Amino acid sequence: MPSERVDADANLPTPNFTFDPDAPCTCVTGVRPFREGSYRLDAETASGKFVVHNYGHGGAGITLSWGCAAKVKEIVQKRIAVSHDTEVAVLGAGVMGLTAATRLRELGLKVTIYSDRRPVQTTSFKAGGQWAVSVVAFEGKEEELKGIIKTAYTTFKNSIGKGFGVSEVPNFSKSVTPGLEKVMDLVPGLLPDRVSLNRLPFEGHTKPGFQYQTLLVEPPIFLPRLERDLKAAGVMFVPRKFLTKADVLTSLAEKLIVNCTGLGAKRLWSDDKMVPIQGQLAMLPAQPALKYLYGQDGYMFPRSDHVVIGATFEECSDSETLEPDVCKSLVQHMASLFGQAAPITLPHFHIHHPSNARLVNPPLPITV
Repeated sequence: MPSERVDADANLPTPNFTFDPDAPCTCVTGVRPFREGSYRLDAETASGKFVVHNYGHGGAGITLSWGCAAKVKEIVQKRIAVSHDTEVAVLGAGVMGLTAATRLRELGLKVTIYSDRRPVQTTSFKAGGQWAVSVVAFEGKEEELKGIIKTAYTTFKNSIGKGFGVSEVPNFSKSVTPGLEKVMDLVPGLLPDRVSLNRLPFEGHTKPGFQYQTLLVEPPIFLPRLERDLKAAGVMFVPRKFLTKADVLTSLAEKLIVNCTGLGAKRLWSDDKMVPIQGQLAMLPAQPALKYLYGQDGYMFPRSDHVVIGATFEECSDSETLEPDVCKSLVQHMASLFGQAAPITLPHFHIHHPSNARLVNPPLPITV
């Protein structure tokens, strides 16, 4: 049961919402690789190749990455016990590809990563970074997901202070947060209980809310660290764009292939369950005094590089076109919640918040 606490009158620091949407690097667009029904984590044999699929985690890729990588390692370990293969190709240089490659190196395999994008160009690098199981479907995979969640969280928590960009932080929200509630439901005791507050401790806030304790994983630190470690271990990064499944199976010399292509799997493996979900992010200058995460009709994640405000939620859109006006509206809306701007009517886009989060089991129908 959640514990109760009467909130003190003191406020936590208020963000500086000064924002120029036309300045370089202040707006970011990413596309979440959501898969209807469930993420895909299984294996098949095709054209003499053993292919492990690890994709479709929506907005929970970083969150689940180490847990999924451990499952990939288990699948491959069983295979090589029989096949005695010594080389493996990993497709994709996002967080799923990098963490899978890291775990496969532990098996003594020669690992090569093939990708048409560098890690810093992937959607993973654009993620906000809160550790929460959000925007992912897992129909029929509840038991598997429990283990993945536990392994992922434990691995991230054990890396705090070791240069991976992971920290433990409070998250404040006006409503219960499904991504964290699902963790507490599936793996009781993994996260501290949420705390009920009689008032959120911020300027401009008078209503009740909740405090969670979770992790912040900073992609601009985490992904480059994984890349450096892999290169230091002899892993090659090969620029490569595959056009078809046949291209993958016939052009690679490796008999072991781990498919971490995210949205690319829709085309490469004809996976029509893949649904792009576009999100816009506004990037404010870093503000070291902010030591909390915040969620209310959008989210705000203060990181060491930026204060990230997001995120919009446009299903069936794979556009990576920057929309400065949308980012400006996100900032204005968030500022209004802290009493720093007048309330605004948000534009046509959907805001990613608890009432429309695509964390489903079974999955919800898609509406566009």
